[in-house]
Amino acid sequence: MTGRRSPGAHLPPVPAAWAGRTAVTWCGEELTYARLDASVADLARRLAALRAARTCVLVMGPLSPAYVVGLLAAWRAGAVPVPVDAGLSPQQYAWLDGRTRPSVVLSSDVTPVDQYRGTAAGTAEVVLDAGTGAVVVESVPAAARPAPTFRDPDAGYVIPTSGSTGEPKAVVGSHRGLEAFLTWFRAEFALGPADRCAALTRVNFDPSLRELLGVLGAGGTLALPPVDAQLDLPALAGHLVAGEPTTAFLVPSIARRLAAEPLLAGAGLPGLRLLFFAGEVLGRRTVEEWAALAPNAEIVNLYGQTEATLAQLYRRDVQSLRADGTWCAPVGRPRPGVRAAVAAPDAAGVGEVLLAVDAPALGTLRAPSGEDGGAHGVDPFPAPLATGDLGHRRDDGEWVVVGRRGNDIKAGGRRVSFHGFVDAVEALDGVRQCVVADREGPQVFVAAAGAGTRAEEPLRTAVHALARSMALPRFALHVRPHLPVSRSGKADRRALLASVDGGEGGGEGTAWDAAAARDGHAETERVLRAALGCGTGADGFAEAGVSSLDLVTAVAEVRRAYGIRLTVQECFGLRDLPALAREIAARRHAGDGAPAAGTGAAAPAAVRHLYPLSTRQVGYLRICMPKGNGNWCNLSREIRLGRRSSAAAVEAALRTLLTRHDALGLALTPDGRHQIFTAAADLSCPVDVVDTGLPVRDPAFRERVQGARAALVSRLIDPAEPPPVRAVLVRGADGSSVILVAHHLFVDGLSLDTLTGELTALLAGDRLDPDGPRDTYRDYCVATARSDVPDAAAAYWRALLDGATQARLPESAEQGGAQGELLSLPLGVLGTRTVHELARELGVSAFTVVLAAFERAVAGAFGFDRLPVVVVSQHRGDTGPGTVGMFTTTLTVRGPGAVPLRQHAAALGRQLAEGVEHSGWEFDQRVDDLGLAGADCFPLSTVLCNQRPWPRDLRARDLGARRPRALGRALPYQLQGELQMSGPELVMAYYYRKGVLDAAGAARVHRDLLRALRAGREAADA
Repeated sequence: MTGRRSPGAHLPPVPAAWAGRTAVTWCGEELTYARLDASVADLARRLAALRAARTCVLVMGPLSPAYVVGLLAAWRAGAVPVPVDAGLSPQQYAWLDGRTRPSVVLSSDVTPVDQYRGTAAGTAEVVLDAGTGAVVVESVPAAARPAPTFRDPDAGYVIPTSGSTGEPKAVVGSHRGLEAFLTWFRAEFALGPADRCAALTRVNFDPSLRELLGVLGAGGTLALPPVDAQLDLPALAGHLVAGEPTTAFLVPSIARRLAAEPLLAGAGLPGLRLLFFAGEVLGRRTVEEWAALAPNAEIVNLYGQTEATLAQLYRRDVQSLRADGTWCAPVGRPRPGVRAAVAAPDAAGVGEVLLAVDAPALGTLRAPSGEDGGAHGVDPFPAPLATGDLGHRRDDGEWVVVGRRGNDIKAGGRRVSFHGFVDAVEALDGVRQCVVADREGPQVFVAAAGAGTRAEEPLRTAVHALARSMALPRFALHVRPHLPVSRSGKADRRALLASVDGGEGGGEGTAWDAAAARDGHAETERVLRAALGCGTGADGFAEAGVSSLDLVTAVAEVRRAYGIRLTVQECFGLRDLPALAREIAARRHAGDGAPAAGTGAAAPAAVRHLYPLSTRQVGYLRICMPKGNGNWCNLSREIRLGRRSSAAAVEAALRTLLTRHDALGLALTPDGRHQIFTAAADLSCPVDVVDTGLPVRDPAFRERVQGARAALVSRLIDPAEPPPVRAVLVRGADGSSVILVAHHLFVDGLSLDTLTGELTALLAGDRLDPDGPRDTYRDYCVATARSDVPDAAAAYWRALLDGATQARLPESAEQGGAQGELLSLPLGVLGTRTVHELARELGVSAFTVVLAAFERAVAGAFGFDRLPVVVVSQHRGDTGPGTVGMFTTTLTVRGPGAVPLRQHAAALGRQLAEGVEHSGWEFDQRVDDLGLAGADCFPLSTVLCNQRPWPRDLRARDLGARRPRALGRALPYQLQGELQMSGPELVMAYYYRKGVLDAAGAARVHRDLLRALRAGREAADA
């Protein structure tokens, strides 16, 4: 970031001496100013090539180095960034996309696909590596959608906000206003290279701009939180403590909850010198709590409106103010270029606060229309700006904001309108009046005839039901016979708020404690409903209108009352209140009388030691091991541990797995026609140890782990010597990784995932199901012994594959030959949504859509017409999901040729369904029918495809590394695409021989796959 400053960059030129200094840290990753600048420059060039200048560019969260790079690159390319993050509803996301009509979407491999609700047609997407900001995938539509441009070059950014009326709107900020604020802010608070900001704010709140740009523009360091830490108070507290910040920004409602976290309360923040509060009225109690937590910090209260560009008033040294009987802290004085006034003050001088700003935001973005001639229309704000806040100016010149005008409040840093809610409540039978006020969160006061009687409970239920139907945030409800009035005859809001001062939260804690004492999930569910404001008729979180902030409070109470650690993500994963109550009850009793891990495993179904091979094992031997054993038969997984472990602990856990899973006791007979079972008591699995002494976040540690993994995979596992698994423990200074390798003849990929999950649980000290799997793999082998008598399944495959010949990709022995490499690439939010939309419209699986695009991409890249693709899948028959073994079968599909992708996917969907129905005639038998047995390559087609499901709630970044990784083994095939799936998230992993492709070649195939998906979506839209 040296040399001339680009217009709208909002970062001053950085001296060359700062190039090696750390600009951004995140989850163990560090970006120097030089690396940050290089990533910004590369992305800016790409945006310029996509003609993004003066158009809207969606910059999608969550907060990560990739987001910072995207924001800065958009400005450098002359574009107008639109920050988008969690916290908006799907309807709000769709509204924002329709209003801004972006030319480009910038996402990262931690952006959840559900965060995007726009139309993919005609919009380019660039996917960034979250940790570095480097470009991972670029997806460009065949026909770009014309994007509106801004006429005014001062258009700097677009921020969604609820506005003073609570209705959604998009505020167009100005470069001039943002620059004026940042220049004042850095100088006023003497920000410099020694400052370190623990960023906490979600990116779709404009205060995140001062959080990110303030310190970066002063040469300091940004410490970014882990993904979704804002939803997990312990994680947020850990980020604050570990980040060792000198500056931090908080919203009062979050700050109050955060102050109670044990980690933060114990460690404190002694290095903090500046603590900024904004977004809500700052209570004195919050000031006192944080002054104790950060004794060396100056507390600053900021006040401002998005429409007026970040903060307009500020009060320094709030912690030193003497108590004066008021409950809230003053917001101070206007910064330079800002003037404040009061409209229609009452007798006490309180009225609506008005702001006049020399460089305000440009206005609100109008809906696109033909009248604007291809340009964005902007409606300017009136001057002065009516804030909707009630306040007054004291005799000493200090300004105080006491709440919201009417029934609008600030909740969670966002303005919320309760006007429609108030009207609906006042229409209920028996209700005389309803008033909403703000006192450290929404307070709803209802005057009703039934207050204090049995009629109050149904009234409360009805009020909460109305709130849920309007998606309003959680509030405290106070039902009274009447409400106090002021001299003007209106409800006296100050008297109402004074009546609840000091009483917040006491009753709720008692209810939780009573539930903990009574036991049982029914009582827990009752208290959960009360805490979340949910009536008995709404079980689902979405149906009940439960927000992430509601659950932040609930999980804190669960931890306090029960000693159980839950995360907000886990709660949302359970989906409803009864399931959450049952989970809490189960966790409370998980250790009561539970038998030791590994005991009580299912007894073998038969006593004989000799067992037949399953038909799937026979097929594997004939296809993948025709010339004997090879390291291509080895599958591997990595388990990352947050602590140093020992070989003894890993070996003990492996002994438990040997006891639970009889497949690990199987071995081939010398003639390779049967298998012998050995009991777990007679088996052992020694663990190799690699000590590195390196921190686990050090890239050098990751290199040692990958080296150990490649070395272990390269070693042959003798299928005649049980158990067919091996392990190595790689230890760092503060953590460990365990590599588990298994032979595919006995353990397939999904079964290895089961073993990895159980091994992870055992090493964490958790207990497994004491009964073990329902079925044994030996029973499966007996039930599925090979039959060579042709049947209807044989007839089906002979018809489908009629005329098929060997398909083989060109290969160079000089580029690495058969040695395998792996590269995982995300589909991006646009590509992933396209897959799900097409799958839903066609009535097929997401995998089928991706398979069609994959076949088309590979066929196009290598010049095939109808490329047969071997599809690897797992079919267990009646065997339960907990049983480990080799259940892999192999289907085959043939592309229908040059047809639209929708027809292509529909045809493959039918082939997959019919193939499963006829899977009894195994792949090796089909190969024999075609006369392709004995080929010197993978028979019929060297191109494979399969899918691998992962647990829900993972991000694309969790589903594979963005950098190529050597597999440490040869591949019997040439190219395999594997669709990694976690809920809606999709990543395509490419396994390829280095003689066929390199990483750049795999990336080209992936771009062609995305192009095929985009063409399918655009054709459907047309």
